[in-house]
Amino acid sequence: MIEELIRPEIRSFIPYDANQQPYKIKLDANESPFNMPLKARQKLSEFILNNPGLNLYPDTDSVKLRKALSEHWKVDYRNIIVGTGSDQLIQILANVFVGPGDRVLYPAPSFGMYADSCIIAGGTPVKYILQPENRFEYSKQTILEAYDKEKPKLVYICNPNNPTGNLMPRGDVLEVAGYCKDAVVIVDEAYAEFCDDTVIPDTAEYENLIVLKTFSKAYGLAGIRCGYSIAGPGLTNAVNLARAPYNISSLSQYAALLVLEEKTEIAQNISYLVNEREWLSKELTKIQGIDVYNSYANFILVRVDNCREVYKKLCEKGIFVRIFGASPLLENCLRISVGIRQQNTVLLDELNTICYNK
Repeated sequence: MIEELIRPEIRSFIPYDANQQPYKIKLDANESPFNMPLKARQKLSEFILNNPGLNLYPDTDSVKLRKALSEHWKVDYRNIIVGTGSDQLIQILANVFVGPGDRVLYPAPSFGMYADSCIIAGGTPVKYILQPENRFEYSKQTILEAYDKEKPKLVYICNPNNPTGNLMPRGDVLEVAGYCKDAVVIVDEAYAEFCDDTVIPDTAEYENLIVLKTFSKAYGLAGIRCGYSIAGPGLTNAVNLARAPYNISSLSQYAALLVLEEKTEIAQNISYLVNEREWLSKELTKIQGIDVYNSYANFILVRVDNCREVYKKLCEKGIFVRIFGASPLLENCLRISVGIRQQNTVLLDELNTICYNK
């Protein structure tokens, strides 16, 4: 009976499986291997011990955090909205702009929330394909042609793209934003710190351009669920229409503030992971039966002979990576989050054992 009450377009949804099992090495969720900086943890502890005021609702507008972010990015704090992870902002964007019959253009393969949020809002998601034979590279021409054909309300660019690691050049992104004047162009920069590339300064010029950021990846705060958007005033005000009150806890706001203050340590962590990404990519190419894709993020996509068997054997050793069973574009692919050298070395040793002793 309950199933019959569910909207037909949502009945086929499969709840996200976070693979919450005991593990030895966890490289399946693009998390940072680095904990919250020690100084920040100490200050957070003092905050909790002294008087966190958790009996009161948090600042519904996250003003202190937004002002800190405005100083970091050199933008007006009034053009920043904070969300419970960038996931919440993706759903808010769909709720504000998408209705029955409206189309949303998004890359495939990419982050599943783009399509899911559209369906939940009653719209129709439309893929533009990142071709495997072209190493999943972005094509601005493909996006422009799809825009002309589909007339979407929203156009997504995941930059760098998850799970392929590709980066669309800034000039191409801005050309898309300038061409798609009757759509909101959403650039998801969840992993952009790992390539030092952003179009945030361009939101002042392009009124239809919005950038999504997160504390979950480069800042190592996946556990606090905090993301934010930056756009011009008109688009920011529109998105704020559907933002729930008190959507970010006091603890999450304060933790994010503290980590923003630790710029030197965060920059060192990012530099370490970028260097480790390049080393790990090079080592993976030496293993028989593994094809490595270039990445600008904190993960590496690989295509593997006997992929399911390799994945199964890694799991048996307590090493978790991400497999993509449901996507034909990612057939036989694994996504490997970049860890510290010790973790990466163990992974390589196991892969060598598996691939050379089949």
